Amino acid sequence: MQPGDHVPGRYRFCTYREGVSAYDSAMASTPEYCPVAVGATLVTERWNLLIVRELLSGPRGFNDIHRGLPGLSRTLLSQRLRTLRQAGLVATSTAGDGQAPGYRLTAMGAGLRAVLFELGSWSVRWCFSPPTDDQLDPHLLLWRMRTGLVLDNLPDHRITIEITFGDHGDPQPIRGWLVLAGADSSLCTRHPLFDVDVYARATSRVWHELWYGHRGWGEALDQGILRLSGEARLLKQMPHWFHRSAFATQVDGRRTVRGDSQAEA
Repeated sequence: MQPGDHVPGRYRFCTYREGVSAYDSAMASTPEYCPVAVGATLVTERWNLLIVRELLSGPRGFNDIHRGLPGLSRTLLSQRLRTLRQAGLVATSTAGDGQAPGYRLTAMGAGLRAVLFELGSWSVRWCFSPPTDDQLDPHLLLWRMRTGLVLDNLPDHRITIEITFGDHGDPQPIRGWLVLAGADSSLCTRHPLFDVDVYARATSRVWHELWYGHRGWGEALDQGILRLSGEARLLKQMPHWFHRSAFATQVDGRRTVRGDSQAEA
């Protein structure tokens, strides 16, 4: 009798390959009974954790979520949101004034906050290097700056900031305008036709390094690689208008430790 032969009324012998195939088929539909495996089934599908990240700061509309996830098509975002709703991580939020409904995290989804921060901290410790050229994305960083505004620290009157990505000699610098007006603050990719109160210019690399903690604000000003102009009072306040990346302090701390170690060597 050979493996794979069937004898009526008796067990069928299986080859090793057939056994592995059957096991893989079963596991594809049912995760291993283990907390890590069950949780990973919900959140490790590509984009799911990043969608949760976008919603950690509060309810967002579909377009705002999509704006923070370059590379994700609108069709796939719609599918992922549907999956996260079915899993109980995301729910729709009502919107007033005839606006389209948005999305918010459920208690289950918000419970992933600690997981995301631990993942980010792990990345900072082991694999979060300064950005490469292909990781520089001025338009996305402008959006991060808009969503990172500290509303309680903003001036009590409208302020317009022109942010330029590029040196003075750059023939095609990228510009964006942040119009600070409390909860109604906005990001414009065309001139908003308001008088500009603060001009801020640096290369895309410097802006990214500032936002993610690879470089300090005062350090960049002292080195002349960040240039600001405007009313002195506003320039002094400007760093306090933004929450940088949630991991900027950790990145800066590791940078300081590395610098001290190199100095001692």
